[in-house]
Amino acid sequence: MMLYKNKRQKVFLTVFMCMFSCLLLASALHSEMEAITVKNSKAESVKFIKDLVDTCLEIVNDDSLSHVEKRHQLSEYVNKFLDIERTARAVFAHLGYKNLSPAEQDKVKKYLKQYLLHFYAGEGKLSAMTDAELTRDPLAEARGDDFAVTTQFTKNSSPATKIVWVTKNQKIYYIEIDDINQIITLRSEMQSGVGSGTLMGYINKHLDK
Repeated sequence: MMLYKNKRQKVFLTVFMCMFSCLLLASALHSEMEAITVKNSKAESVKFIKDLVDTCLEIVNDDSLSHVEKRHQLSEYVNKFLDIERTARAVFAHLGYKNLSPAEQDKVKKYLKQYLLHFYAGEGKLSAMTDAELTRDPLAEARGDDFAVTTQFTKNSSPATKIVWVTKNQKIYYIEIDDINQIITLRSEMQSGVGSGTLMGYINKHLDK
């Protein structure tokens, strides 16, 4: 009886050790796969932003285009990569965005898209990007579920603007220009614009103007 009991204990211990080893191996493989996924996503984010910036610089520095044509092409190109829904939720969170009807939210997003395209393709941005070039390849670091990709520009052989692009799945959530957070700035501007009124009152007044 004692021999049978010891044999059962040895079998149980062997099975337990096998299961424990399998769990450790699975955990190690999962961690390794996660590390590979993050590394690949990081590289993809860097490539995405570098390609985007290179294309924008090509448009801005194309002498065959007028200023109006440059702004139009820049707007059309950047528009494809803006995460308007996510940006709208962040910017208008304290102005009742989530309580709006789907039709009203669409109007808010339409206004925000107009605003952002003017921001990205405005005269000031064209002037800043003219004759500018990337100092080095972009650098990326994880920021929550996003990647913050830093681009440093040089103009006339001198350090110029630093832009951090916060991106996920080849979409631009927001940017930071010389450490100024676009979401915080937009949120402040919109709250100031709405004032004591309503968000839709402000949007209806300024949409398409």
